[in-house]
Amino acid sequence: MSEKGEREADSDAAGSAALPAVPAERALSLAQSEQLDLSGLNEDQVALIKRQHADGMVALQVKAAEMKLDVSALDAALTSFTDQTAKASQAGAHATIQHSQTSALGRTEVVIGNTERAAAGRFSNFKDLFGRYILWIVGAVAVVVILATTVMGR
Repeated sequence: MSEKGEREADSDAAGSAALPAVPAERALSLAQSEQLDLSGLNEDQVALIKRQHADGMVALQVKAAEMKLDVSALDAALTSFTDQTAKASQAGAHATIQHSQTSALGRTEVVIGNTERAAAGRFSNFKDLFGRYILWIVGAVAVVVILATTVMGR
């Protein structure tokens, strides 16, 4: 055997010697290479822990499936939005598509289009709308105040 082979054999032997052998019915696999030793527990405790572990694994698989569905749905929506924008561009029209959603992935906000607003890549918020319509808002408030003063003055 070569020197390298001997070192590998020694390290394998040392690695297996560090972990005591636990019968499979008294161990719970936590990951690919880790186990939780349950040998100090009675049968009911072992059964309960194994049941909790199985429930956790099922919950994890359900969560992964939900996230996969959310990713697929978002991908389909983005593809559709992009296609619709391309069709609008080909027709000589302008389009801005604004979409937001909250899913298992978190909050996603998308602005797609062939307009300046879409190119800016941000959503309109209250501050933007307020700034855009401030003169109309001030004028409407002034009219209401004048009307209220006139009606109360009678």
